[in-house]
Amino acid sequence: MDRSHCVVSALMLSLALCMASLSARSEPLSTEPAPAAGFSGKQLAEFQRLANDPQIKRANDAWTRASQEATRQHLRKVAASGDARSLLAASMLWFGFGGTLEEGVLPVAPAPEARAWFDAARSARPRDVLVAWMEASDCAGLSDSCNPREALQFLLQAEPHNAAVQLLALADADRRGDRKAAEGYWQASTLAPVYQPHALEIGRLLHATMAGVQQPPLDPRLAQAMGVWFGLNRPATAQDYGDVGVIGLSAAVAMPGFLPVSRQCRAEAVALAGSARQAECIRLLVLLAADESTLLAPMFALPKLVELSGDSAEGLAWREQLRQFQWVYENAQQRMFAANSSGGHPREYGTWFMTEGELSAMRRLLSHQGVPAQAPPGWLPANARYRALVSTGRDGGNH
Repeated sequence: MDRSHCVVSALMLSLALCMASLSARSEPLSTEPAPAAGFSGKQLAEFQRLANDPQIKRANDAWTRASQEATRQHLRKVAASGDARSLLAASMLWFGFGGTLEEGVLPVAPAPEARAWFDAARSARPRDVLVAWMEASDCAGLSDSCNPREALQFLLQAEPHNAAVQLLALADADRRGDRKAAEGYWQASTLAPVYQPHALEIGRLLHATMAGVQQPPLDPRLAQAMGVWFGLNRPATAQDYGDVGVIGLSAAVAMPGFLPVSRQCRAEAVALAGSARQAECIRLLVLLAADESTLLAPMFALPKLVELSGDSAEGLAWREQLRQFQWVYENAQQRMFAANSSGGHPREYGTWFMTEGELSAMRRLLSHQGVPAQAPPGWLPANARYRALVSTGRDGGNH
């Protein structure tokens, strides 16, 4: 699946960039860490000052090498347990933490050790759904011998009522040009009772596994610098470093593409196909809107539900849900790296994100900073497209 389909919040993007530049390497860092998205001019100046400090560079080089070794030792112990999920977690975290980066870019080819672990997870019986999900959706960097079609067939048998699996199969049928199969998978996805892309299960697995790493202590000056690099507005901890990488790694995990849904549920397509198609689209979009493990599904589904429902009572309810979603999203974005945020970025954010989901973590962030959980009456999104959808129920053409 195309990783560009992932919607990445400002925090996720920042953490992924920081992970790429600060994760352990076999050679000293040759590139500066990337600044967090949304930095103020004052924060950026401080970022640049610290990035150019030779003592901090040396401390960072030494610490990241020690962290890499500690992570490798832990992942080898995890993989030695031999169960499929331990092998999966070890292989994914090795890709994010244990391997060598060249010029801040993740390697294209999987490391032999991690590849062996992922292949062992694929071979474990009984088969594990999370392993099959990774193999079917995107195992680039984990193995060069994946069989996505075979893994997808297993998922269709193991989780036939999961709309996410049916959407994977629909995308596969589209690629093969099999229109009859694609229509069957579309119908199955619209009748499915659940949408489970396994993002939260994978996040919890990675978070729990990474929590077992005994990280070396952070020098106070390096902790201060990392806090600036990560946009935390407080000194970083070793846990922050792990959270940075795990969130960044989760951002790279492929999700089912929504292009087929977008194509089937365009207003023009629905008008031509009639009420049956509209009902199909609404059933599926309701499932997507309820998925809070990432922003991707509700950000895609809510606007379409508003458009398809028109001025009906259901349409007004979806407009209000979109308004509340945008309230959380916009306020979290504004406060993610605010220099005057109360107490700095909460230390628990990574745990919230990986164990409860991205939207829940944003709500907790707002609560931490004293922002109301609900939008006040009359509030409208700053984004022109969403403002038009909330106000009128129509897109307004601002894509």
